[in-house]
Amino acid sequence: MEETTKQTAERQLGTTTFPLARIKRLIKEDKDISLISTDATFCITYAAELFIEYLVSEALDKAKQEKRKSVFYKDLAKVVKDVEPFEFLEDVIPTTMTLKAAIEKRKQVLNEDTPAKKQKTDPIQEEEDEEEDEEENKMEEDIAMEDNAEQKELKN
Repeated sequence: MEETTKQTAERQLGTTTFPLARIKRLIKEDKDISLISTDATFCITYAAELFIEYLVSEALDKAKQEKRKSVFYKDLAKVVKDVEPFEFLEDVIPTTMTLKAAIEKRKQVLNEDTPAKKQKTDPIQEEEDEEEDEEENKMEEDIAMEDNAEQKELKN
């Protein structure tokens, strides 16, 4: 971490490692953003650099725990799994598993019982849904009775 701090301190004020033009192009890919100032682009670029620096320093700590100097994918995956600010990256940097484990996990997901899922739902919402169902059934019965009455009148 000290080496990274030295590198950050040695950086010239107002400069970034990432090219601003490329970051600006990435930002403009968002259809909601039509214009972005140079200052805003700089801030986003610098924030991205700090984010990556933090992610890599945490991964380096994981590598050092295993007495290595090189950071591997598994170190990044452990950081994403263990460090709360990086949890949103679980889909992007998942932990690796064997093919057999992946197949077993997929089977478990596919074989989950639907009643177990219903237990997790909100009981108030379930009650409201039941009331709506009852109202719909009553309306259908009323319509059916009206149709029967109309048919009897037509027969007479």
